[in-house]
Amino acid sequence: MLALGLALNFVGLGLLFWLTVALAVYALPFFAAINAAAMALARGGGITGALTAAIVSSALTLAIIQFAHSMTRLVMLRGLIGAVFAIPAGMAGYHVTLSLSEISVSSPFWREAFASVGAICIASKAWMQIAVLTGPVGEPTRTTDSASMALTDEGGEE
Repeated sequence: MLALGLALNFVGLGLLFWLTVALAVYALPFFAAINAAAMALARGGGITGALTAAIVSSALTLAIIQFAHSMTRLVMLRGLIGAVFAIPAGMAGYHVTLSLSEISVSSPFWREAFASVGAICIASKAWMQIAVLTGPVGEPTRTTDSASMALTDEGGEE
């Protein structure tokens, strides 16, 4: 019974960690959703209108960022777009890790150290999440690759 309890405890902690990282990566779309919902409630949209505004604004924020990152060829602009997505995720990761480390770590230095490492890990995960749909600079993305394939099938010049 004790072994089962320990195993389930580790599974629960693992799922909690996975959920925390997965949600912290989407800090910017979540921030946009909260602002849109608050604005809809302030304008008298009601709960349904606020929920709809939140879902639409978060989906649009994520789609616009991924589209802009995948369509630009400038490395500096890609870095800027990635930073816009990764910095809020890093801030959320810092605060989540700091809060969790306050439970068991007594030294303030080590709490800050763990929080900084958590921020770096979650920000890098967010950076990879935004870059997952795009290849290296100069290589076509999945969308442009299929469009060029359609041109060659129709007797294009390629």
